[in-house]
Amino acid sequence: MTLSDAKDLATVLGVAIALVTLIKGVFEFTQQGAQKRGEQFTAMRRHFKEDLSFKEICDLLETDDPKLRHIPFKDKRDFLGSFEEIALMFNSGVIRLGVAHYMFGYYAIRCWESENFWSSVNRSSPYWSLFHDFSTAIKKVEKDFALGKRGLLRF
Repeated sequence: MTLSDAKDLATVLGVAIALVTLIKGVFEFTQQGAQKRGEQFTAMRRHFKEDLSFKEICDLLETDDPKLRHIPFKDKRDFLGSFEEIALMFNSGVIRLGVAHYMFGYYAIRCWESENFWSSVNRSSPYWSLFHDFSTAIKKVEKDFALGKRGLLRF
C-alpha cells in the first residue's frame, strides 16, 4: 500500500465516521425533541386534570349547568387560556390534532357551545379567536371521528 492509498483510505474512513456520528446525533436530537414534547403534553394534561376549578368547570359543562354563570371570570380565563396553550402546541407542531382532540377536545367543544359559560365572557372578542379556531378544528375532527374516519386521527 502506498502513501497515497493510505491517505485515501484514511479520508474515506474519516468521512464515514463523521457521517455515522452526524446520523447518530440527528437521531438522538429527534428522540430528545419527542421526549420534551411528550413531557410538555403530560404536564398540560396533569395541570388540566389536577386543577380543582378546571374539574368543576368540566363537570358543569357536561350539562351546560347554569352554575357556570357564577364561575369567577379569572377561572374561566385560566380555563380558556389552557386550551389556547394546547392550540399553540398544536399550531407549532408539538402535538398532533388527533392527540389534542382525544385528550382535550371534548371539553373544548362543550365549552364553546355552552351558553352559561360565556355569560360573563365576550365570546366574540378577538382575544378568544385562537380558542375559537381550535374548538372549530376539534369539532371537525369529532365529526369525522363520529363518521368513522378514524384514519384521520394519527397519534
